[in-house]
This record gives sequence, structure tokens and C-alpha cells, in this order.
Amino acid sequence: MDVRTRHATEADGDEILELWHGFTAHLSKYDERYSHGDQADDRWLSYFENQLVDSKYGTVLLAESDEADEPLGVLEARVMGDHPIFQLENHGYVNGLFVREDHRQEGVAAALLDAAAEWFREDPREVNYYRIDVLADDDTAKRMLESHGLEPVEHVYEQRL
Repeated sequence: MDVRTRHATEADGDEILELWHGFTAHLSKYDERYSHGDQADDRWLSYFENQLVDSKYGTVLLAESDEADEPLGVLEARVMGDHPIFQLENHGYVNGLFVREDHRQEGVAAALLDAAAEWFREDPREVNYYRIDVLADDDTAKRMLESHGLEPVEHVYEQRL
């Protein structure tokens, strides 16, 4: 399948929301707190329109193909600032990556990650690395990211109170 990526525009909001619903459904299999929240659609659309569309430091990428009538996947990318204490300079952060289940293992995630890496490297961002979070039990996501050359560098622990 020939997969191409592009930066989302404001007109893509409803299609992206549909993809995010798939993403939250996937994540909530591992942790119910990641289920789609009340008023999430309106809140995300506002965030998307006001902070990501035409932004120098944030974007949403869509994966498409001539063989499909709808986007195959989505990725949200942001640039994070320097850390005030550690030597963690500006870096990229993928806040979400989702591929429709019927298009997995077709190179969609790889195309989105490659497009994000290119965007992160470009002026004015020019970051040297990016990060992405994966839920602890999502072994499929871990394998996919590691097969694409990403390495685990940090584990997050929590204690419920």
C-alpha cells in the first residue's frame, strides 16, 4: 500500500476525532483511565484549532492512501522545552500515535514516525531526539517502536492513593 502523510488542517478535525476515539478505546483496554472523557471532543477540537493548526511547535500528521476513503492513522507531535535542571535540551514528543486496526502492519505507523522525525529536524525546531509514551502492558506498541529504531529510556511508576 502506498502511504503518504500530511499535516492536518482545521477541516480535518472531525476525522481526527474519530481516530482519537479508536486510540482511547485501544488505551482503555490497558487502563480504564484512558477511556474517552466527558466533553473530550470539544476540548480536543479547541486545543487542535488553537494550538496545533499552523503552529511552529506542534502538529498533527495524518496518514492516507488512495486505496482508503478515510485517514489510516494519526500522530500528534509537539516540541518540549529545555529541562531546568537536567541536560535534556529541547526535544520532540509524540503525544499520540494511532493506526486503524485494519491497516496495522502496512507501514502506516512507520510513515507517521518518519514524517514526525523529519518535522522535528526542520527549522525552527531542530531537535535531536523525540520521545513517545507507551502503556506498560502494550507489548505490540513496544515491539513496533523498537522495530522502528526507538529505544526505551525511562520507566514511569505510580502508586494509587
